[in-house]
Amino acid sequence: MKKFISPGSWFAFAYPEEWFEFSEEADCFLFYNPEKWDGNFRISAYRDASSAFGDSMMRQALKAAGAKLQKVGRWETIYSSESFTEQLVEYVTHRWTIGCGQTCVECSFTEEVGGEALGMVNALIASLEILQPRESFHNQYIHVRVAEVDLIESCYATVEEMGMKLFKERFRDLDYNLRLMQKIARRDELTSQLGTDAGAVMGIVLCALLTESIEGLEWKTYVNGKVEAPVLMYGEVCVARPMLLFGKRGELLTEIEITDIVEEIHTRIEEAAC
Repeated sequence: MKKFISPGSWFAFAYPEEWFEFSEEADCFLFYNPEKWDGNFRISAYRDASSAFGDSMMRQALKAAGAKLQKVGRWETIYSSESFTEQLVEYVTHRWTIGCGQTCVECSFTEEVGGEALGMVNALIASLEILQPRESFHNQYIHVRVAEVDLIESCYATVEEMGMKLFKERFRDLDYNLRLMQKIARRDELTSQLGTDAGAVMGIVLCALLTESIEGLEWKTYVNGKVEAPVLMYGEVCVARPMLLFGKRGELLTEIEITDIVEEIHTRIEEAAC
């Protein structure tokens, strides 16, 4: 099983290895098996200043037609379901509302009528951890989230566009890319455009280039209190924290040799492989 921690550490749950997170509307997280679809699982959370918010949301959910109390693991939930037909296929959507203090979590699972994944989804809901404001998760490495994938792709596009703008060059093979990154790092346009984020952006792009060239490297999301960031893993070992490679505020951009960073990461990979 994999673990998902929501941005902001509002909740977490375990989900099957074959499931992945996909882009969905803001503040709603979508999961399913892309190889063999057995249903769409969606989850979202809400908060309020009142410690009775979760209970009030459950009472409101209980007013819906067909809604009933249902115990799932340690959680008291409000459960309801709705059937519909799409392109001559019958589907059913199951819904659960779980209130906990200032936080309310809403889950839904849509599957074909007669599907066999509902038991697994109940186990997923039973694994829920719901946090309150000022609570957080610490020192957690989880499968890379869509939020971090979007950040990586955005940084990559930004730096590649800067390479075209400054030098009329795009990314190619690794050695070429490292030389281009070094030239970009030396230019004032980088910090004038990105400010103190320049170092973090360059670190992310450098690690993205390495994942394209070195087998076994994998992105994960690191969650530690308020810190939520993409990191580079080799097996179970973190070999690079990209947002810190050029200093916390990018102060090392014009000083450090990118090949030295790469050599250090290579050393960590070799040590992790032993």
